[in-house]
This record gives sequence, C-alpha cells and structure tokens, in this order.
Amino acid sequence: MSDIKRKDNRGRTLKGGESQRSDGRYQYQYIGLDKKRHSVYSWSLLPSDKVPTGKKSDKSLREKEKEIQKSLLEGENIFYGNIILNEMFDIYIKKKKHRGKPLSPNTVMNYVSMYNKYIKESPIGKMKIQEIKKIHIVELYVSLQDKGLSYGTIIFYQKMLSAIFNMAIDEEYIDKNPTVRALDQIEGCNTEKQALTVNEQEALLRYAQKYHPNMYRKLVFLVDSMCRVSEFAGITWNDINMKERIISINHQLQYKKYVGEECARFRIIPTKGRNVRYIPMTDRLYKVLKEMKKSYFITRREDIEVDNVTDFIFFSEYGSLICAGTFRAELLRLKDSYNSKHPKSKIGYLTPHILRHTGCTRNAENGMDMKVLQYLMGHKSSKITNEVYNHITEERVMEEMLKTAKNQQKQA
Repeated sequence: MSDIKRKDNRGRTLKGGESQRSDGRYQYQYIGLDKKRHSVYSWSLLPSDKVPTGKKSDKSLREKEKEIQKSLLEGENIFYGNIILNEMFDIYIKKKKHRGKPLSPNTVMNYVSMYNKYIKESPIGKMKIQEIKKIHIVELYVSLQDKGLSYGTIIFYQKMLSAIFNMAIDEEYIDKNPTVRALDQIEGCNTEKQALTVNEQEALLRYAQKYHPNMYRKLVFLVDSMCRVSEFAGITWNDINMKERIISINHQLQYKKYVGEECARFRIIPTKGRNVRYIPMTDRLYKVLKEMKKSYFITRREDIEVDNVTDFIFFSEYGSLICAGTFRAELLRLKDSYNSKHPKSKIGYLTPHILRHTGCTRNAENGMDMKVLQYLMGHKSSKITNEVYNHITEERVMEEMLKTAKNQQKQA
C-alpha cells in the first residue's frame, strides 16, 4: 500500500502534521512536552508566500514548525494561540526580569504561591489567553472578594495579571490586555496604612512597658529601627555593635513552604534588594538592647540555628523563632489588651508594618533628610518613602501651622 502524500491547493507536498483547511489556512499539529496535542495556523506555508488580501500577516507555517521543533529539543513548550493562562504564567515566571536580572528565588516563590492559591485551579486559569475578556477578569476579582480577600490583595493580582498579559502581547500571542480598567468595576477602597499618632505611640509603649515588657522591647526595636518584620525576626547579636551603637540589617528570617518541600520551615535569605543597611540606635533602643545583653548568656538558645545563623535576639511569647503570622497575632492581643484598659482612646489597627510606618513618620516629623530616611527604610526610591510611609496627620498639620505662625510673628 503506497503512502498518500497530502498536497495544498497549489500542488505542493505537505509534511507530516501539516494540512490545509477549506478556507485556505494552513495547520500544523504536534504533541507538546505536556503530552497534549497542539495546533498552530498560518495563512502561508513558506515565508515567500503572499498572505491573502484582508488576512493578518504572520509567520509562515514552516517558520513556526522550525521554532516549535527547536523549542521542544531545548525542553520548552512554545505556543501560538492555544496557550492557556496557566501556561502563560509559567512562561512569565521563567522569562520575567527586573532591571535585566532574573527574579530572586524568594520573589518567584511568592508569585507562584499567590498564583496557585486562587488562579491556577480557577476556570480562568485553564482558559486560552486569546479567549479571556475583561468580563472574565472582573468575575475573577468578584470571586476573590467573595472569598474575603482585601482590595489591596486584588490590586496585587491585577498587577500580576496585567504583567502576564503584557508579556503575551510582546510575544505576539494576543493583541489586547484584558485587565485594562478591570478594577473600575470592583467595589472597594485601597485603605491606606496609617502610622500611629505621637499620643497613640507613647501611650502604647507606656502600657507595654508596664504590663508586657517583652513586647515593649519588640515595639521599641521595630519603631526605632524601622526595619521589616522579617529583618527584625532575623536579628542576631552578631548584627549588633553596642560600642558604635550600630545595627546591621543584612538578612531576613522567613518561615515558608518552599517549592519541592513537604512542609514550611525557617530560612535565612538576603534583604529586599540584597542591600545591607546600618541603622544607628536611638538612646531608647540602645537602653533596651543593653538591658537584654545583660541576660544574654541566661536566655541564649544554643539549640536554635537556621542556615548556620545563631544567637537570635527576639523570640515569640512561646520561646520559638518569630514569623510574621505569629507576631501579627501577638500584636493583635496586645492591642486588644490595651484597648480594654483605654476604651476612650482605642487603637484601631496595629501590624508590624504600622510600626514601620510609625517610625518613618516620626523621623519625617522631626525633619530627617528624605534621602537619609530612604536609606534607613531600605527603599530604592525616596518617592516610596515620602508617599507611602511619610503620613500627614491632623496632629502634624496643627504643629506645622503653629510653627509657621510663630515664624511669621518673629518676622513681623
């Protein structure tokens, strides 16, 4: 039995997997690395073929075939129109760069974790990207709100999905980004994280010092150093120079489940941006650390070591290393305890990030140079420091108005 060769409408012999549809468009079918059948299309078989009038110019079928075969040999899938959102996310994570460099393993892990949690198994995750419309994005966000996610978290997903679809446009998989203005149809407000006022800060510190001295030490460190909670959790006595009154912020301690591992664990990772900062101690912080240093050999936990790092300074109320979730719970209990004793001056919101905001705002109020404050906060841009953390309160406005009035009286 002789092999029957397929030919196109111009009499040219087609290769295995190639065919021509009744409308004249060429098709190539192949099995990808995912063991699934994929199809690509083109209005031309060879690069020299003319595209029919009114049809979109594209790579020829043979050019696409060549790219596909090369990609499969290199262990990658390549897609032309049949790619689903989950597959596009994998491409995004692999190719995404920040300032010319690949994303850090920790950033990749955070993106993968957030994506897998709410999108991977959702209907939109399995949709072809060219079929996804703005209405599908809006439906996803509404479902996330129904699950109790905050508006701020939905903004994170908006930014991530927008970047994924922008890459799909760059790769010529799609023409439009369906996330554009999708947030306009979502109810909610991006609640700004506020710093504690001077009165709230000092009242809370006095209360903690009297009733919860261990929490008092933590509050002072976080407010006066303005460090991130993961940096605070990883601080060791090796990072403290009591003679020079300097704190070295050179790593973070994080508790997470890492890719390929069965359970969560503590891990030492570089600081955000991989930069080391040196934070001068305030007199208050120096006093706190000096007192803690006196009992160092009594409270020292020689049994705790993470990635060859030892001598951690701060521990949870149960004596274990600090992770963000458990420390937020400690702060919540402190706030509730404080509010129960001060019903007329309750604190509405208290998180590790609020303490960082508070320290930044106090320094801004006291006239610290913005570039210095940017360095201490570990920000790449002073714009972030000024717009996000340097909060304007009514109390601060009144103080500035009084200062201006006094200066005007002196000049009169």
